[in-house]
Amino acid sequence: MKIIDLSFVIENGIPTCGTPWHQTVKLEQMGTIDTVGRNTHSILLGSHTGTHMDAPYHFVKGGRTIESTPLETLCGPISVIDFSKFKAGDVVQYDDVKDLKVTERMLFRFDWFKHWRTGDYYKAFPFFSEEAVSFLMANGIKLLAMDTPSPDDTKNINSIDSPNHKALLSKDIIIIEYLNNTDQIDLAKKHTLVALPLKLKGSDGSPSRVILFEE
Repeated sequence: MKIIDLSFVIENGIPTCGTPWHQTVKLEQMGTIDTVGRNTHSILLGSHTGTHMDAPYHFVKGGRTIESTPLETLCGPISVIDFSKFKAGDVVQYDDVKDLKVTERMLFRFDWFKHWRTGDYYKAFPFFSEEAVSFLMANGIKLLAMDTPSPDDTKNINSIDSPNHKALLSKDIIIIEYLNNTDQIDLAKKHTLVALPLKLKGSDGSPSRVILFEE
């Protein structure tokens, strides 16, 4: 069985939401073997750093926080949809999803991870129309994963108006963003998702290690 790591490396200097207010990554040495007999580091980062997961509390007052996300939602069979035909600024419409077999967990591959650490990553990435998201919700999706920064329009990434986030999270549907290496997935095979956030009490999200088992 093949294991595919869909997570970005967290390191100093990586992009952080394209916003001036999101915490930048700071990984710093505290102790060394020469000084204290062991290597240790301090870690400072925001809840939406790198490959990460959004809990309902991210946009929903009183919503479920990340540490209470059911593991049954985060681990299990997942459908992988090849949407690599969609390019910068394209919108996934209702007609693009209406014939899909909707499953509890769905991963949409746009190959947008290839723009990571370039000036284009937060610019005009493909996104979903509200009608497309409504169709997925109505047919039972519980986890939406993608290799783009957001299911919402690029212009809304730093805006309070993020209708797809609000719709999904209000129904306790988990969002995983910033996936890596999606071009390594063999679409002809079956896959099992393991997506584990840090168990951060009261948090709206968390950096996550996301892997696929490929049969």
